[in-house]
Amino acid sequence: MPTIEDTLKRLAVTFAVRDIMIPRERLVCAIDESDAAKVSADHPDFNVIPIPCEGKLTSYFERDTRRTTTIAVNDLISGGTSLLDLVEFLEEREFAFVLNHRHIDGYVHFSDLNHNLVKLAFYVILEAVERLALDSLQPADGSEYLSRNLDPQRFQQIQGQYKRDGDAARSLFNYLNIADILRLAVKEGSIRLDESAIKDMKNVRDRAAHVLENLVDDYNGVQKLANVRRGCLRILGA
Repeated sequence: MPTIEDTLKRLAVTFAVRDIMIPRERLVCAIDESDAAKVSADHPDFNVIPIPCEGKLTSYFERDTRRTTTIAVNDLISGGTSLLDLVEFLEEREFAFVLNHRHIDGYVHFSDLNHNLVKLAFYVILEAVERLALDSLQPADGSEYLSRNLDPQRFQQIQGQYKRDGDAARSLFNYLNIADILRLAVKEGSIRLDESAIKDMKNVRDRAAHVLENLVDDYNGVQKLANVRRGCLRILGA
């Protein structure tokens, strides 16, 4: 029987690029190369303006470089690529054209990493990591263990929340956040993560949990998101 972690990991890779791409019919395109600069000026929110030829997308105009480029293999990504793998792809470039059934029928930009399905994928994969880390902690006395291993101020905060909830409280461990759990697992030697990686994982988890938060604020955020992806998959044994 698959573990909860295995099930969550499979769920995290269920969604694909085709689920979040901008479809071909919704793209703002130029009629031809001579028309591209004007279309770009009329749509300042779009850095890339695709240019069709005989009904097929064959090139694109970039606002920042003012150049027209023929769509090449490196510009393409399969529509079946998982959203977690898309993050790694976008480390190298800010956008891609999506290939489905040998035809370009969509476009994806790094800003699409803020799509709710991408946020769900990261929430789920981090949930799997948290569960795995938590399962590695099996203290006989939870209160004594946490008082000994947590920062004293953090332990007092958790203990205060536990006492305030009275009969509704289940366990002190229920009041730990993902950063607490990962730090404890590192201390136990069950996983390997540095403090920077732990903070990035907590940050992504917090952003993924809130509807109005973005996973990436700019292109630099893609690198951190990719590092979180690699760290999660390494811990889960992918």
